[in-house]
Amino acid sequence: MKRLSLILILAAIILSTMVVSVSAQSNNRAVATHIVIFRAGADVRATASALATTHGLQVTNLYRYALNGMAAVVPAGRLRALQNDPRVATVEENMVVSIQVQSVPTGIDRSYTTSNPLIDIDGTDDLRVDVDVAVLDTGIDRQHPDLNVVGGIDCTLRSGGFNFYCGAGNGGDDDQYHGTHVAGTIAALDNGIGVVGIAPGARLWAVKVLNSQGSGYTSGIIAGIDWVIAQGTIEVINMSLGGSGISTAYQTAIDNAVANGVVVVVAAGNSSADASNYSPAFVPSAITVSALADFNGLPGGGAASTCRSDVDDSFADFSNYGNPIDVIAPGVCILSTYPIEQGEYASISGTSMASPHVAGAAALLASVNNPNNAADVANIRNQIVNSGTMDWNNADDRDSTKEPLLYTRNFGATLIPYVVRTVRVDDLDAVRTLNRKGSLSMSVTITVRNQDGALASGAVVTGTFSVGGSKSCTTGTNGTCTVTSGGSTTASSISYSVTGISLSGHTYLSSANTDVDGGSNGTTISVNR
Repeated sequence: MKRLSLILILAAIILSTMVVSVSAQSNNRAVATHIVIFRAGADVRATASALATTHGLQVTNLYRYALNGMAAVVPAGRLRALQNDPRVATVEENMVVSIQVQSVPTGIDRSYTTSNPLIDIDGTDDLRVDVDVAVLDTGIDRQHPDLNVVGGIDCTLRSGGFNFYCGAGNGGDDDQYHGTHVAGTIAALDNGIGVVGIAPGARLWAVKVLNSQGSGYTSGIIAGIDWVIAQGTIEVINMSLGGSGISTAYQTAIDNAVANGVVVVVAAGNSSADASNYSPAFVPSAITVSALADFNGLPGGGAASTCRSDVDDSFADFSNYGNPIDVIAPGVCILSTYPIEQGEYASISGTSMASPHVAGAAALLASVNNPNNAADVANIRNQIVNSGTMDWNNADDRDSTKEPLLYTRNFGATLIPYVVRTVRVDDLDAVRTLNRKGSLSMSVTITVRNQDGALASGAVVTGTFSVGGSKSCTTGTNGTCTVTSGGSTTASSISYSVTGISLSGHTYLSSANTDVDGGSNGTTISVNR
């Protein structure tokens, strides 16, 4: 594929704008200078015509529903007279608006990711990094359009009895914001919207170990690590979490993850203290990351602070320090993904924001040389540390060691073509119920599969009963879920129609709906009295 620099992308955007302008001029269509709102009750067409005659306006649009008025080119010197015309309520300047295209966070720039031609950051989601990353955090917003979330688990729930691992719960969905933000820095899609991550499009696993207040227990976090190891396919763990004190359990769990070929990246902590006294930051087998304050994505310092006060290109004033630190990465005023209901994107600070930069770098390397044991993990760790640059100011660092700053410009990656993934209804089964008084109700079980024919878990199915209104359900690991009409009727029949299926990274392809049993058309099923 053709690789484009950000400069060329911007040039293409400018060029396309020029083409539109030329086309508009060739059709003699002027661009309105102002929006004019008429007095209440005015006839739109008649008033626009009269105002155009009076003030020499060139009318470009008439409005009847959104507002009562028009858009027009107002000649120089006629604006005040138009504003004072008794037929006019208000006049405002016609503002230029544009599509909100993808931006590159300063941390991605400062880590030299955008200058790496091997990663193909060009604003087009045609290639994705072939690697799996687990985010042990508050979860991830699985419906976020800028994230490739392929699965999840909730480890804040009790599994009960002697069951292993975690409860499925909400599949690791984020009920705070922290985990979604971390996920974006690691792997936000290179899709032309929002932001882009260090390892664009990497497969993200939402391992929820922290609750909606951003807190959790060591037991749940270790359960999350345990679950990741059990999967056997996840190459990187990010843990932007921790607390004071030394936990042997943390160290054992992380050591075992590393022994099984999982790169574990952890945040140093935000207490301006020695990381040697914090877990999991102290663990030698993990890659521990401190935070750099950077406000413009460039070396050299001197940039004005943005979302918080600090010194550009220097050791972040809140960051933990000390012997456990392996590498430093941007962690101040980092723009990344946020849960959709909270605005989709936001800037926050912390070593929690520095750690995912390094996790993304580890993901790039792991996509090329898949780690299988502790030695392989050590090779990835050494490459990250040894490739780091010393081009930053450590004058305010609290120890005598200058950590290498993450430098990914020369990191390779295994990229795979992005194929549009779809989901469809594979089967609809209905059960009718007649109560003693003869009233009719029904329950419907929906089976969902993806484009490869695999059962799709975590898919939210929405639909409507002819009696009982709208009902939705979420498929489990067997790809099925059930809805019930929730009421009874004396009607001769009840039907249920699937109106949508939502699954992160997938598109609902209703035209592919089918019913393996032949009891419906794959979209609507009915039962009779």
